[in-house]
Amino acid sequence: MDRSRHEEIEETKLKMGMPHITSFFWCMGLETGARVVGFVHMVVSIILLIVCTIFASSAKENIGTVEDAGDHLYTIWYRIAIGIAVVSLVHIALALSLIISVYKRNTTGLRVWVYLMLVLFAAAILFVVISAAMHGMSGSGSDIFLSFLQGLVFFGILAYCILCVYSYYLMLKSSEDMAGPKTNY
Repeated sequence: MDRSRHEEIEETKLKMGMPHITSFFWCMGLETGARVVGFVHMVVSIILLIVCTIFASSAKENIGTVEDAGDHLYTIWYRIAIGIAVVSLVHIALALSLIISVYKRNTTGLRVWVYLMLVLFAAAILFVVISAAMHGMSGSGSDIFLSFLQGLVFFGILAYCILCVYSYYLMLKSSEDMAGPKTNY
């Protein structure tokens, strides 16, 4: 008897996956939440693209001047701004694919968005950890704490948004499974 209970617990552990939620911010449905996530993702990506484009154009004016001669600071900032603008374009495409997938109730598009965002989420955390390890923690204790708190809030909100879209995907997938086969007999 004890052996079967142990096997049941092991099977349950194997079946456990990513957690899910049943509503978005405790008052909206998952479909509405996924739409909100898509539109907020789109707006933030567009704003970041505009800011980086403006910053890159102003930095480009100073490339090759006397101010840029010694340390090439404007050249470096220009390259960083262009890189972030390209990443923003990728995020605009991701947000657009999420919005279209939510409106069409396309589970494949939702799953692709969730997996890509999880990869980007892990890459961002890895970048933060590697940057902290390479450059060390500099500044006062309150600066380090505030940076940690900002990162915690940012990554927490991002994880919740990914979880909302994933839960909506699970809900759509379960309703597809319950509908049965799509062929006529």
